[in-house]
Amino acid sequence: MAVVTAIAAPAAGPPNVLKRALLIAAASRLGVFVTAVVATYLFHLGGALQRSRAPHAALPFAGVAAHLVNAWGNWDGAWYIRIAEHGYAAADNTAAFSPLLPLCVRGLGAALGGEYLIAGILIALAAYFAALVVLYRFVALDLGPHVAFWSVVFISVFPTAFFFQAVYTEAPFLLLTLSCVYWSRKARWWPAGLAGLLAVLTRTSAVLLVVPMAVYYLQQRGWRWRRADRRLAALALVPLGLALWIVYLATAFGQPLLFARAQGHWRRGLVFPLVTPWRAAETAVDGARQVLSGQSAHAYFPIQPGGNVIGTAIENLTAFVLLVGVVALFVYGLRRLPLAYSTWTLLAAGYPLFFPGRYVPLSSYARFVLVAFPLFVAVAVLCERRPRLRAALLALFTGGLIALTGMFAVYAWVA
Repeated sequence: MAVVTAIAAPAAGPPNVLKRALLIAAASRLGVFVTAVVATYLFHLGGALQRSRAPHAALPFAGVAAHLVNAWGNWDGAWYIRIAEHGYAAADNTAAFSPLLPLCVRGLGAALGGEYLIAGILIALAAYFAALVVLYRFVALDLGPHVAFWSVVFISVFPTAFFFQAVYTEAPFLLLTLSCVYWSRKARWWPAGLAGLLAVLTRTSAVLLVVPMAVYYLQQRGWRWRRADRRLAALALVPLGLALWIVYLATAFGQPLLFARAQGHWRRGLVFPLVTPWRAAETAVDGARQVLSGQSAHAYFPIQPGGNVIGTAIENLTAFVLLVGVVALFVYGLRRLPLAYSTWTLLAAGYPLFFPGRYVPLSSYARFVLVAFPLFVAVAVLCERRPRLRAALLALFTGGLIALTGMFAVYAWVA
């Protein structure tokens, strides 16, 4: 993957630029797979650690095959595989996971003879590459092929980009949200609405897509509501996805908001969004004190029982640095990117702030912002005339991707 740090700026026409971007993305996927295999061989997973995984069905392979694929069913992937195999239940917190991905895994897994993990990996990779094509074409419409190329590269080597091939919703969600805003940009409202509906069935937070859709709809009508027509109804397809999920939960379990209640299992609660950055800043300062102290006998911050003090300190510190970077890119994007881009950045990157973690306020934030694609467009624009900054960021991103992939592969908590 380090090869991406030496990529020269593309000079060919749009078709060749897209092909080149996809080749780089493919190289990054190969590098991620190799990193995971090496990590599982170097840091062999003992039986006790394997038994701690929940649910256990995410470890279907043994021997060499285990090193090749088992890692991609870790953490949330295990839950999606379990749901694909056994469905939802009211008492096991599975309703916290939206239905589209496990439905797809179940369908393809059945066709593959019950290999649900393999099915999940294939779905993630197919969605990832399709998303990159949409991302390139979308950005090229507004900012040209050069920025589109680098947007694809930066999102492919971001430190948490390994989730694009895990049994997680990152890749399908990116594809569907991109498709929604791309078709909105092209005034194809019914495909946009359908993509939004499917995105909500992938993650309920996608209901916020109605906002960038409305921005495009009004822009195309000179910001005059009186020019609205029947195509405005396409925006209603997005919340319809949430309604379908609620109706299913009400019918199956008599609990229409079960998906929200189940989130409590992961120690997340609703707060005013400005509270989260403040708490994140406090824990970042405490995390810096912890690291500088060089000791783990005493924690400067509340920590989960049995948790790793230094590891949690580093997580809090780096998560806050990431949040600062996200805010800076959002402000930069307000001046340099189309309004709908910045709108989606605010919503996609801001929504997790409503639901902080108990011990790590920005827990999983590095994964959540992975699908806020305008952030990577902003990075591409920022680096357009700054090749040294671009090279530095590519090296930083790639190094982080290798490190976090290795950690994830051996079942360390990453995001």
